[in-house]
Amino acid sequence: SKAGMGPYSEPSAKVKITGKDQMAAPEEEGEMITPPEPFPTYQTYAFQTEIKRGRFSIVRQCREKVSGKALAAKIIPYWQEDKQAVLQEYQVLRKLHHTNIAQLKGAYVSPRHLVLIQEMCVGPELLHSLALRTSYSEVEVRDYLWQILSATEYLHAHNILHLDLRSENMIITEPNLLKLLDFGNAQFYTPDKFITMDKCSDYVETMAPELLTEQGALPQTDIWSIGITAFIMLSANYPISSDVPCEFLRTARKGKLKLTRCYAGLSGGAVSFLQSTLCANPWGRLSASECLQSPWLQETGLDNRQQALVTFPTTKLRNFLMEREKKRGLLCSKYGLMIAQ
Repeated sequence: SKAGMGPYSEPSAKVKITGKDQMAAPEEEGEMITPPEPFPTYQTYAFQTEIKRGRFSIVRQCREKVSGKALAAKIIPYWQEDKQAVLQEYQVLRKLHHTNIAQLKGAYVSPRHLVLIQEMCVGPELLHSLALRTSYSEVEVRDYLWQILSATEYLHAHNILHLDLRSENMIITEPNLLKLLDFGNAQFYTPDKFITMDKCSDYVETMAPELLTEQGALPQTDIWSIGITAFIMLSANYPISSDVPCEFLRTARKGKLKLTRCYAGLSGGAVSFLQSTLCANPWGRLSASECLQSPWLQETGLDNRQQALVTFPTTKLRNFLMEREKKRGLLCSKYGLMIAQ
């Protein structure tokens, strides 16, 4: 393999990660972060093929040598002055145990790299999962939103904001289980803490208005992102289409969603959900708990069967994803990255 880790027998033993690629962690001495139980403390891992490459990290498949279990290793390079900011992702993940969140299994830190060993989540991204079908229904959209909101409610209950709830960071595994990934932007939240988001400035169409006006992130900022994801699933379009921050913000402030972009036949509950999550004023948005208690997400029986009868063809969604991939490709070129297949 291109990267590997040396054996060790004591907590203070050195760990070596080697590789030709800068993002694959060049050989250097490191120490293992000892997470609280039930994380494995004394295991070694064999690094294998690359899964994904992003602007700030690379993800490789790895194998737990003792059990042979496949896991994912997220390798994050950093400069010494950025170490505490990078370690924040570890500090967040170590506290999380939820069905819809990729589980942290272990972590290592060296003078220049943080390596997070996580549960391997195999499957397509959320929107690709829908696009692979010939059609899908409002009920299916609702089921995925329930899982996203369940994980978000859990995060907010632990005073954690994800702050990057784009559909690209949601994987659908078998059988239709949604997993949230990539906590690189996650922050611990307190009402007196001012949180800005410089990292996501390339994704204007998914940014909440309060981030664009530099008012700081709130729990409601995650709700906006969920509203954007819901809108895309119910329309194969963005509610506001503009790559120019000032124009996007001006349109968002008007608070007028272009619901005509949505598929025909949406229930009143679906429309109400979009309006309550995509309110320009963050204080006008529902919390994750309130969303889960909304009538639309609570509906069963006859209403549920009626919503399942209305299906959305996926041609438009596939075209939307093609355009999104073009933009992703341009970003990769901008930052000198390559798109992992």
